[in-house]
Amino acid sequence: MAQKHMTKKELKEDPFFEEVAHIVDFFRKHQNLLITISIIVLVLVAGFFGSKAIIKQQNEKAGGYFGIAIDYYSKDQLVEAEDQFMLVAEQYKRTDWGKRSYYYLGLIAEGLGRPEEEALEYFETYVNSNLEDPALKASAYQLIGTYYYRNGDLLTAGANYQKAAKKTLAKSEKVNLGIRAGEAFIEAGADKKLDEVVNYLGTLDLNDIDKARVKVLTVLK
Repeated sequence: MAQKHMTKKELKEDPFFEEVAHIVDFFRKHQNLLITISIIVLVLVAGFFGSKAIIKQQNEKAGGYFGIAIDYYSKDQLVEAEDQFMLVAEQYKRTDWGKRSYYYLGLIAEGLGRPEEEALEYFETYVNSNLEDPALKASAYQLIGTYYYRNGDLLTAGANYQKAAKKTLAKSEKVNLGIRAGEAFIEAGADKKLDEVVNYLGTLDLNDIDKARVKVLTVLK
């Protein structure tokens, strides 16, 4: 049996053909726009993978320079270490190594007898970064707290000791730093801040000796 061929009129009236015709017509009318969108998508995809490759390369280079800086630092060659850490901090500031370098620049500034404010600026730059390194940040907050305590700003000192207590990993250090924060708040006459610290210390699993130390804070206020 011979296959029946559809006439042009029947093709035009066929729903499937009509839908295909609409699609073809849409692509024909918006050809330039679709080509532009395709190019943009390709550029974005290439940029995404390209940026990932660049970030990886930057991290590798920064890690290498950071390792050299740590080697100098461990040998007490502070000037050479400072040069390397500064290179990482300035040229690779978006990497974790670049952010971490500010902590060591602060230590070196102290070691070289630079003005306290210089070391403080490095430490504060480090703690304000989005780098997740609780142990190192706890140390930086403690050093910042010590600076402010030494210079008579007891409220800011206590706030930084409290941040250090929350960041540090060892429970004994949490207690010690928390008590230092509490003592600073007592000297500052900041009872509400002291209550915050005491409440925080109360959330820890304290032994009898530490419980007694915390209780002393409430007696002294």
